[in-house]
Amino acid sequence: MIFCVYRNKFSAKFRSKKVVYLKHKIKKVMLVFPAAALTIVIYIFLHEIGHLIVMVSAGATITDFSILTAHVSAMGGEYTYLSDLWLHANGALLPVAIGFLNMILYNPRFENTFYRFFTYMLALMPIGSLFAWIFLPFAYVNGNAPAADDVTKFLDIFSRNCHPLLVSLAAMIMVGSGVALMLKKRMFQNFIAEIR
Repeated sequence: MIFCVYRNKFSAKFRSKKVVYLKHKIKKVMLVFPAAALTIVIYIFLHEIGHLIVMVSAGATITDFSILTAHVSAMGGEYTYLSDLWLHANGALLPVAIGFLNMILYNPRFENTFYRFFTYMLALMPIGSLFAWIFLPFAYVNGNAPAADDVTKFLDIFSRNCHPLLVSLAAMIMVGSGVALMLKKRMFQNFIAEIR
């Protein structure tokens, strides 16, 4: 009888701790969604601002800018070979630059769950976008690249003077550097620790 009472108290305590643990985990995992949403909005903003900076520097007049439709358009401007290249590349390069800055400034000892989720995604999303810059030059060489993509538009200009696969090589170097920096700053490890 005493054994049964002790066992029931132990089981109740164990269940209570398990429920608290599960609630805590669910609360942590639910922070992924606002972190992801904020990262997506920031990425789109930086991508379009990247294009906008080149348009304005070429003397163009901005006619439309929208984060919701991920679009910026302009009229006029005097584009050179170099500014044409930057127009199509800067949509990817500005978020990548901000992502690298985020990685450099990342504090691995700061134990805030939202901070770890947000900074991880802010670093990973621009690096992930570079995979288009790795694979689309191969499709471009074979004549299968999508015509409206920034990478294809960049390659239409770049390939006049250089081989398109140099773009793949540069993107691979950036992805490798980003992953190495994320590992060095313990971003992957801290993200995994938070979701465990």
